[in-house]
Amino acid sequence: MNQRTLLLRVSVAALCCAVAAPAFAQTGGDETQVEELTVTARKREEKLRDVPVAATALGVEDIRDQGGLANAQQLLGNSPGVNFANTSNALTSDVSIRGSGTSRATNAEAGVGLFRNGAFIGGGNVAGRTFSGIDLFDIQRVEVLRGVQGGLGGRNASGGTINVVTARPTDKVEGYVLGTVGSNQKHEVEMAVNLPITDNWSTRFSMALGEQEKGFYHLYTIDRYADATTRQFFRGQVRYNNGPFTANLMLERANENTPGLIYQVVTLANANFPQGYFTDKYESPWNTDSTGKQRLSNLEFTTETDLGWATLSTIVNLRDRRGQNQYDRDALSRQFFDELAAIPGRVSASGLNAIRTNDYNQGGAQIDHARLSYYDAHLVGDTSGVNWVLGGEWYLLNDTTSNILGKTPTAASNNFGTITRGRSRYSSYAVYGSADYNLTEQLKLSGDLRYTHDDRTFFARQFLFVTDTPNGGANVNPNGARKQDNISYTATVAYKPTSLMMVYAKIGSAYRAGGFNGNLGDPRQDPALAPPTEFDNETVTAYEVGFKGNLASNIYVTAAGYSNHYKNLVIQGDNGCRANNPACPVQATSYAFNAGPATLWGIEAEATMRAAVAGGNLRVTVGGSRQGGHVKGGRFAGYKQPQQPKWTQTFTVNYRHDITDGVSGYVNINGNARQGGVQEANQTTLLHDYVLFNVRTGVSWSHYDLTAFVNNAGQENYLVFHAPSATGDVRRYNLPRTWGAQLRFTW
Repeated sequence: MNQRTLLLRVSVAALCCAVAAPAFAQTGGDETQVEELTVTARKREEKLRDVPVAATALGVEDIRDQGGLANAQQLLGNSPGVNFANTSNALTSDVSIRGSGTSRATNAEAGVGLFRNGAFIGGGNVAGRTFSGIDLFDIQRVEVLRGVQGGLGGRNASGGTINVVTARPTDKVEGYVLGTVGSNQKHEVEMAVNLPITDNWSTRFSMALGEQEKGFYHLYTIDRYADATTRQFFRGQVRYNNGPFTANLMLERANENTPGLIYQVVTLANANFPQGYFTDKYESPWNTDSTGKQRLSNLEFTTETDLGWATLSTIVNLRDRRGQNQYDRDALSRQFFDELAAIPGRVSASGLNAIRTNDYNQGGAQIDHARLSYYDAHLVGDTSGVNWVLGGEWYLLNDTTSNILGKTPTAASNNFGTITRGRSRYSSYAVYGSADYNLTEQLKLSGDLRYTHDDRTFFARQFLFVTDTPNGGANVNPNGARKQDNISYTATVAYKPTSLMMVYAKIGSAYRAGGFNGNLGDPRQDPALAPPTEFDNETVTAYEVGFKGNLASNIYVTAAGYSNHYKNLVIQGDNGCRANNPACPVQATSYAFNAGPATLWGIEAEATMRAAVAGGNLRVTVGGSRQGGHVKGGRFAGYKQPQQPKWTQTFTVNYRHDITDGVSGYVNINGNARQGGVQEANQTTLLHDYVLFNVRTGVSWSHYDLTAFVNNAGQENYLVFHAPSATGDVRRYNLPRTWGAQLRFTW
């Protein structure tokens, strides 16, 4: 039985258990009831069940059962209809919900609004399409809203929004220490301490330190591991609470080395190499280091004031993010070819000459310095039965980039390569409002409306590396400016046949900001595939119907169907360069462009069940989606949306059982899978299927938890990126199985 069949059968069995749960559940007991999470998804506190939108929320219990959320892929694995476009590098990976655009290796924005404590933190030319590591530690809650959220979420909320809520200071002396050891010489420690000072003042200090000295992807010519990591996270908060007024100041600093870009080269038989050649998946002949680095400083100041007739909330968030992505452009070395040439019949005479004359020092680096400012003020009130929100915001991004393409000087080209320096400024302000009105006790109307004005400028200049001599013409020195107004809305009607059930229908719109391609590619690229300088805004109008509610006190279900209609769909292409392309033997340059109108559709469902089983408490969540659609006009008419799986599934099991007085054991299994879909706009490169699941088991006693874990327990091996061509392939793989143990002390 393969893993996919196994996961399908387990999911079906879990659903059957959920339906049958009342037969063996403890009726009326708190331990078997599905808890009601409170969220701030619509800029006001609401019970999740009362929000007429498809959503998944992870509370403290869910996050702790998973050992904390180590990365964005683990976070997103809990929500149906979500895909994580993994480049194997956390800086350039990104998030997709319901087929929203992923342009993981371009300057395009994500198709999902990324929020931290209500502040928009997305945007940037290298990073900014997923969360940073510090965003996901010591958190209170994660809210994933699926479907267009343009009315309140604003820019880039065409697929949905994700809001990560940080744990805040409280009036109790409490905290935790979490230590982790694992495979590849991984060791980490994380801690948080909550210290009240007076009745009005409280503080919380958090930090995470760790490193993984080895990995799977070994660059043997320089004896480095491309997936070795380090992390240094520091956070301090001060909270003031005095009656109707609350304020919180948070300061953060993060230094993080993430897994670098790595890929395998496969070259088919040719005149130089009669039998072809390939590099090993894990033992790579790169002679230039592969690293991802990120340095982040963050200041957040929030207030909340009860005015009597309304509550005023303000947010100021200043985020300084520096990223670097270093890689080997040709992915080869002289040592590799010398070893190949020693094998009879593998290299021809012409191949020997090519080996001697080839340049193996073609390295690359992307450097990004983004400074983000976000300001928001909004009022929340209830007037004559109308729950309303009224506010405004300003978002400012200043981003400077450097793209280095290094090489060895030759007589024909006496320079060390090129460096392209770019600068972009993105200023956006908006006003928005929202209102809910109960026509009857069971029937509610809701509406959101938002006006946004964007002002964006960009320019880049190319120079010869080291000497800084200006290089090239307009094709490598792009510039541009864009001004755009947008009105986004959402209109919803919701009906509650019982207090614990809701059906709803909505129409809404959103947009994904257009922009510029900062890297216009290697001069040797195919001119027909050269990146365009600019791409336009992507807009979407969406229709959705859904259900959410309890089938029993211990069974909670959500389901939705949607149809999204896009204009100027933004997708990703590349310029055809490959390490095995004789005309342009370097890493491909990816770029974003408008493919035309498109219609994407889908259905999704998620069910959570709690039950008393064999003397212990069981919580099971299963979900899945079916997605489809295609581009309806232009050059790519009939093509499927890249990075949109045909099927997705999620599966989480948590079981806890008392062993003796004061000692309990627990098991957590968390899995997600996808099938079908295409990777790129060319439709010939498929999105590879996978089934991933992680297993955790341990014991709790007193203030302690001791846990053993295995990530990718099924040792699933799939391609996260595949670029086949007439001359060979370029391939990138996911991380294999890892394991370890954690000890947690809580007080």
